[in-house]
Amino acid sequence: MRLTTFSIDRLAKASALSEKERVARTEDLQDFVVRLRSISERARKLFVHIAEMAYHGRGQGRKTDVAYLPELYESTGLDVESMYTLLKELQAARFVALEDPYPFEDVKILPCTSGWNALAAIFSFAETENIPVRDIIVDLRFELLQ
Repeated sequence: MRLTTFSIDRLAKASALSEKERVARTEDLQDFVVRLRSISERARKLFVHIAEMAYHGRGQGRKTDVAYLPELYESTGLDVESMYTLLKELQAARFVALEDPYPFEDVKILPCTSGWNALAAIFSFAETENIPVRDIIVDLRFELLQ
């Protein structure tokens, strides 16, 4: 799926991106969408849950773009094997990385190869526009960005 210029323009405007940044973010977002389409719906649901914890986590001293695995595990209801299977799927698609030793692992949301964090931008945009981020990420409804 190729995003229209209108889609990225609206996101770019909300993110206050320059024209040069807009062009680069369009390419990043297209790659993000391709990778997102390559993973299962269950993995996309976990990805949204990771984002919710990372961007609305508890406490002030949290790392940027990180969900804490013990809290994530407790809040999802997944068994350990299912959790790690979905995390491996997200890792293979370059969406997350596990940091720190077990049992205190952190799930770090990875930026695009350019360094831009597409998920954080989409998450912020969805909140500002009152669009459920699950509709965009899980259901792949990128028309909601238009």
